[in-house]
Amino acid sequence: MDFKYKCYLQNVFSVLPRGEILNYFFQKYGTRALPVSNDSFLDKVELSYNHYLKFINFNSLEENSHKYYEFGAGWDLIIPVSMGFLGFEVTCIDIRRLIFNRLISDTLSKFKSNMDHLPFTIDQLDFKHNQPPLDFLKNRLKFNYIAPLDARNTKFNPDYFDFVTSTVTFEHIPEQDLYLILNETYRILKPGGILLLKIDYRDHWAYFDKSISFYNFLTYSEKEWKKYNPSIHYQNRLRHQDYLNIISKTDFTIMEDDPELPMLEDLKILEKLKLNSRFSGYDIKDLGIKGSQIVLKK
Repeated sequence: MDFKYKCYLQNVFSVLPRGEILNYFFQKYGTRALPVSNDSFLDKVELSYNHYLKFINFNSLEENSHKYYEFGAGWDLIIPVSMGFLGFEVTCIDIRRLIFNRLISDTLSKFKSNMDHLPFTIDQLDFKHNQPPLDFLKNRLKFNYIAPLDARNTKFNPDYFDFVTSTVTFEHIPEQDLYLILNETYRILKPGGILLLKIDYRDHWAYFDKSISFYNFLTYSEKEWKKYNPSIHYQNRLRHQDYLNIISKTDFTIMEDDPELPMLEDLKILEKLKLNSRFSGYDIKDLGIKGSQIVLKK
C-alpha cells in the first residue's frame, strides 16, 4: 500500500488528543503490526541479550549493581522486560505513554510460552492474565515505567544508572534534541557505565510500502518532507556521520562503532535516485549505511 495513505492517517493522529490510542488500533487492526509475532518477539529478546553481553564486555564499574535505564520504551516493553529478567533494576521512559495492558500481557505470555527458547534462564513465570501487568513487573522485577517523561531533562539523580540503551529510537528524535539527551544521559550514568545506541537509518515508510526503497526519504527537501513526517512517526533522516558528529560534542568515549554497511545493490539504488541537495555533500557509502550499533562509555 502507498505509504502516503498511512502518512495521512498518522498526521491526523499526531494532532488529536491521545492520538497514540488511535494509532495503536490502526497498528493492531489495520497494519496488524501489533502485537509482534512470536519470531519478532524472540528476535527482540536475542537483541536484548546481545545488549547485555556488550555491557558485560565494556563496563568498568567497581560495584556489582545493575540499574538499567531505557528511553523510548515503545509499545510492548520486550527489551526492558528482558533486562529485568537478566537481573537489572529497570527504569524505562517515553515521551508519550504508548503502553497498553494487552500488549504487556502478551509480552509476558510470550516469555512464559517461550521459556525453553530464550537465550537466558528465568524462574517460573507465574503471571496470570487477570493481573495488572505493570504491577506484576514492579513486584517481580523492580520494574518502573514512567511516561510521559522528557529524556532531555529526567530529573533522575546523577551517577545513578549502570547501563542505558536506546533501541531504534534515536532516528525518531529531532537533531537539536539529540545532544541534549546525550548530555542528560551522561549526567545520570555512573562513571564507567555504558550507553548503547541501536539506530535504524532506513526510511521507515519502506517497511510498509514495498514499492519504495529504504533511501526514498533522501529525495525530499525539508519542506516536502514535512508533509510525510508526522510527529507520531517522526524521522530525522540523519546519516551515520551526523550521529558521530553529535556524539563528538559530548564527553562520551566511543567504545564501539559498528555500522551496517550498504551492499552493492543498495549503492546501485542510491545512484539511481535523485537525491535532495541536502544530501549532496555526503559520500555515497555513508549515505548507504542502513543502521548502526554504537557503544559509548562515561
